[in-house]
Amino acid sequence: MSDTTLTLEDLRGCLASAESIELQGMRLLKERPHLMTASHPIPRHLVVEAVTEIVAYTERCTAAARQLANLSPIPLLTISVMEFDI
Repeated sequence: MSDTTLTLEDLRGCLASAESIELQGMRLLKERPHLMTASHPIPRHLVVEAVTEIVAYTERCTAAARQLANLSPIPLLTISVMEFDI
């Protein structure tokens, strides 16, 4: 097992470099805000694709959250918390 040190700046850089994603369902709502009124129905295949994508995305997020929840705590020895005088 390797000993990897991750600094606060490393973590910030990692999170800042993560690409944002645009889900098809959100894109459809931006392109066609009138869809909420049902006056112009969306083709069924687009709805199926959008729902399938959001379900898969939700499952990936849940898996990532589960993995993050199981990480060991990392002491922050270089951070001062003024509220607690440490």
